[in-house]
Amino acid sequence: MEIVSGRNHIKYRLKDIGRYVFVFIFLLIQQFSHAQTLEASFTTLAGSKDQLPFWLWAGQLGRYDREDAANQRFGLEGVYVRNFGKSGLGFEAGGSFDAFIYSDNPFRFTELYGKIHWNFLELSAGAFADQEKYMGLSASNGNMASARNARPHPKLRAGFNRFVPLVFPWFSIYGFYEEGLLNDKRYVSDTHLHRKALYVRLGSADNLSFTGGLEHFVMWGGTHPVYGKLPGWESYFSYVFGMAGGNNALQTDQLNVLGNQYGVYQLEIRKKWKDYSLSFYLGHPFEDHSGMELENLPDNLYGLFFENRHENAILQGASLEYYYTQNQSGAFHMALQPDGARKGHGRDNYFNHGVYRSGASYQQTAMVSPFFGPEIRNDSISMGFLSTRFSGVHLGARGDISESFHWKGMISYIKHLGNYTTDGLDSFDPRRKQFSSLVGIEWKEPGSPVSLGGSFAFDSGSVYDAGTQTKRLGISVSIRWAID
Repeated sequence: MEIVSGRNHIKYRLKDIGRYVFVFIFLLIQQFSHAQTLEASFTTLAGSKDQLPFWLWAGQLGRYDREDAANQRFGLEGVYVRNFGKSGLGFEAGGSFDAFIYSDNPFRFTELYGKIHWNFLELSAGAFADQEKYMGLSASNGNMASARNARPHPKLRAGFNRFVPLVFPWFSIYGFYEEGLLNDKRYVSDTHLHRKALYVRLGSADNLSFTGGLEHFVMWGGTHPVYGKLPGWESYFSYVFGMAGGNNALQTDQLNVLGNQYGVYQLEIRKKWKDYSLSFYLGHPFEDHSGMELENLPDNLYGLFFENRHENAILQGASLEYYYTQNQSGAFHMALQPDGARKGHGRDNYFNHGVYRSGASYQQTAMVSPFFGPEIRNDSISMGFLSTRFSGVHLGARGDISESFHWKGMISYIKHLGNYTTDGLDSFDPRRKQFSSLVGIEWKEPGSPVSLGGSFAFDSGSVYDAGTQTKRLGISVSIRWAID
């Protein structure tokens, strides 16, 4: 805690509150230890030329900094669940603690949360990540706007914990409503992040299903270093419903919409057989009305996921993805209309913003797909993304070599154009390309709580070296001990 001089009150820092919350959760764990799962791990990472290769740091919940070329991490993860008979009432508490030997921030909770559910309704509080999809083989967890790339931020979420049938068994919905706080060091301090989602599913999850939905995000409130305190709770409904700002808002927000608003349309078609399943998924990003009205139609994440449920199959799962974000509704923001007026149109510049200049980042890491980047840093403050226009492919796969040996591979090739300039040109000239790969092997005897793993990564490209073509190698070695 911190004593504020000149005042007669005590200001609690969020990290101190987090410690007390964790102690409370730990005490609950002692009462319900028979329902616990616990994992301890030790990981060593090393990369050449002062950085880690892409797939040693990307998609890791912000645990590893790209510029930490050598580090050792001790991790402790636990999940504790308690259900009360057949009442449908229960709770879950979980946490992930990391300790680093070489780091400016050696101790941190990557996750720390509690959940209470009653049947299909659930209330969650704390820092928790989105559920992993597609066996962790998707580069963006199937969602360009909310990948498992950055450390989870503190939030409160209320909604469903599964798809819920309505009227007919083949018609079900899923959704949630969330408010969070980006409490890191950023350009607009104390920024709030609102998120809501609604999905509709037609068909059966055990046969053929069609799922479509929308997720909407709004960065709002906070204190700007130039404009001071931005509109807060008094303008909450204008933020949530994507309305223009009032007289207390910045002029740009009065002409457009209040806050940093962005989102994604999601579609999935899934067919399940006895031992296999195949899913096609698509994610379409939007920043304003032009994106919501599909004027940026070419920009999408296209994915295909294959799952094999045979035990010890050499190929258990594979995800093939294609990314394209180069259109952005056109090269010019104010488009000339037939009546001579100008209308906000292009240069969507996904997940960047002129007021909330840290963009969709948290703890200097992209909360969105890890391909958006790299970030500009100024005194450890993220200043958004240098490149939001790119195209590329990604392939992830995993399987079993035997009962004891398991493998995983990731290959990505991305071509970055930078962002649109005011002249409608590419800010990267020449364009920057990046090839990233990883292959990993894990040994774990059936029934044994101990597992050993190792990964080798190789990068070649100019995206993370200011346009200079660079080849980079890296390795990761880990040991895990788990209790179920």
